[in-house]
Amino acid sequence: EFDETRGQYLQDIMPLIDEATSATLQHPILECLRENRTVQLDAECALLLPSGARVPIADSAAPIRDESGVVRGAVMVFHDVSEARQLQRELSYQASHDPLTGLYNRREFDREVQRALGRIERDGHNHALCYLDLDQFKVVNDTCGHAAGDQLLHKLTAYLQSKLRKADVLARLGGDEFGLLLSHCPLHRAMEVAESLREVV
Repeated sequence: EFDETRGQYLQDIMPLIDEATSATLQHPILECLRENRTVQLDAECALLLPSGARVPIADSAAPIRDESGVVRGAVMVFHDVSEARQLQRELSYQASHDPLTGLYNRREFDREVQRALGRIERDGHNHALCYLDLDQFKVVNDTCGHAAGDQLLHKLTAYLQSKLRKADVLARLGGDEFGLLLSHCPLHRAMEVAESLREVV
């Protein structure tokens, strides 16, 4: 209620945070008053409720001027964008992941490899790239059906991931082909990992 909020700082009544980092964001209304201009929050921001829940919002603030042009206050407009943000996250996930296994797809794996190459240039650490191709997988699809083939790929993905570190990147490149990027991994260790994955298969 208004009486409960009177005299309190806006950032205490309506704390805004960055959705990705949880860092506290400066209120656009403060910047609006300081710079005498309309301000919109560029970050994916969320309103932090007293319960601890986060409500994704789009937020903007504009100065209120009197007849002589003197700023007398500001107005802030915000609205709930929870559904839009959720849809955005789902579309982003679908664009970068294989729908069957949940692994990165070829496009996202290529990006990870490019990032690793960039790290090599900066820090000189070793990374290993492995290519996995399942022999005779077509036989499973032809004799047992594609549903069985899909189930095999799904279970195999879980087994392979259980042998890897969180920093490693396993991707489905298509069909029965997988790519594996082992971060900060010397060649002898990469050979050991590759052999353990062969045994899993």
